[in-house]
Amino acid sequence: MRAGRYALATAVDGWFTIDGGVLFGAVPRSAWASVLAPDAANLVRLAARCLVAIDRDAGRVVLVDAGPGDGAPFPVDRAGAGLEPALARLGLGRADVTDLLLTDLHREHAGGAVRQAGGALELAFPRATVHVQRRAWQRAHSPSERDAERFDPGSLELLQHSNQLHLVDGEVSLFPDVELVVAEGPSPGHQLPRFRGDGAQITFCGDLVPTHLHLRPAWALATDDEPLTALEEKKVLLAEALEEDGLLVLQHDPAMPACRLREEEGRPAFREAVDL
Repeated sequence: MRAGRYALATAVDGWFTIDGGVLFGAVPRSAWASVLAPDAANLVRLAARCLVAIDRDAGRVVLVDAGPGDGAPFPVDRAGAGLEPALARLGLGRADVTDLLLTDLHREHAGGAVRQAGGALELAFPRATVHVQRRAWQRAHSPSERDAERFDPGSLELLQHSNQLHLVDGEVSLFPDVELVVAEGPSPGHQLPRFRGDGAQITFCGDLVPTHLHLRPAWALATDDEPLTALEEKKVLLAEALEEDGLLVLQHDPAMPACRLREEEGRPAFREAVDL
């Protein structure tokens, strides 16, 4: 699929499980379990989905998020998945990635930005500039007790001492046909890359709309820093996607890479799944 000068494809780094109560927050189990069945331990399976955007004319390869990588402190199932084989299917290797856009610095999104090599950490994408919102970077270095375990200090230190870190301030047009939308509700400086051009609009929804079930405005993660802010940000995101017939990339949906919306009773609602 294309948006402007970019050809886009999703890539699943792996699968992991999370407590259903964390995924759906204040939504009663009787409501969410009927549409996403948990296992006996109340865990649900999620994807660590990334997005690859390729501008071959400019020689630019943009990777949105890097998945949990190999150092995750939780089990990751890579059966039929893995970022490296996904890149290979596109004719790419790690050294071809020129830009890594991280929605935030939580392990499930940014863990794969580094890897172990010969007993030491190294940047997993040696040529890539790593783009992170400054507020997300500051939060990772001064986390609350609530989310401190979601960050990896070793990865942060490696990034800090590299010459590849680019701290972004707010909503900007990062490259031609690529803009960054900032959602403060999920976490400070949570950035959502949006690709547009030739009538197409494709937005990577991060933790603001992690699955298609979260298209319902009140269905949100229990980990959201500012739930009411996230609610309003989600309404704006969905309204824009509906108006422009935009495609929403779902980072954690276990079965649906992306979707489009329709209007139902004057509000955005799920229309169709899209493979990307």
